[in-house]
Amino acid sequence: LGPQVKSMNRLSHMMFALSLFLGLYSLIFGYSVWASSLGQLRELLMYYFVGGAALTIISVPLLYWKAPHKEEDRTTSNRGAVSAIAFITFCVGSLGGSAIYLWTLGIPIIGNLSITMGALITITGALVPDWDIILLGISKHRNVIFHSALLPILITLVTLVNVGLTIVTNYSFKVGAGLEYYIVALFLLGYASHLYLDIFPSHASPLEILWRAHDPHSKAPTGLKPLGPIKISKRAARGWLVTNASILVVVALALMSLYFYNLLSVTPGP
Repeated sequence: LGPQVKSMNRLSHMMFALSLFLGLYSLIFGYSVWASSLGQLRELLMYYFVGGAALTIISVPLLYWKAPHKEEDRTTSNRGAVSAIAFITFCVGSLGGSAIYLWTLGIPIIGNLSITMGALITITGALVPDWDIILLGISKHRNVIFHSALLPILITLVTLVNVGLTIVTNYSFKVGAGLEYYIVALFLLGYASHLYLDIFPSHASPLEILWRAHDPHSKAPTGLKPLGPIKISKRAARGWLVTNASILVVVALALMSLYFYNLLSVTPGP
């Protein structure tokens, strides 16, 4: 893979991770409104779906029409292209619609969560799996360890062990609303997004309708590279990626739930 191709793949993972984070932040918006008034939640959902649908309906046809390789049986043969870009535009649009609704009513957001820092943490997690190129060389890209749940779990092991020990020791989930849980959860979510995006079996990036490929006739690598005795067959690669990504999502959601459970349990009532 040339530098331009690697940059495009990296951008794909960054955009996909950002979209997942925006989707999560929309849920936080929704909970903030629900805590204020159930009736207002119905109004928020209208803004949410209208914002997402409007941006999707406007953007996707234009982007696909401008796709640089649609005449070369590359973009058009990629079944994930339209769905992937639709997912991104809907997440961005729905968050925009939700933000407009909250801004007009002046409803405060639950927790002290920054969109900018949260997005950066999630994107960082999405980029770490490709560090196998930096550390092991391009020949070891899509390394089985870097593209698994093992490495991110090891990176965040101190937090996970501390949380587990605290819960077991206190016989309670009230372990404090540590910002560390929120940060680790977003990192794991970003890491999982990278693994999910790598399952696409096409010979082009699912987001390639946004840019021109350096070599339209090249094929993206498939399968996973072994590390010592640890080997995953090409046939089992997709299952490996989905399973490990799902493990990370479960852990991330557990940490996020723990964060908000403790945050809301200490929030004074009206």
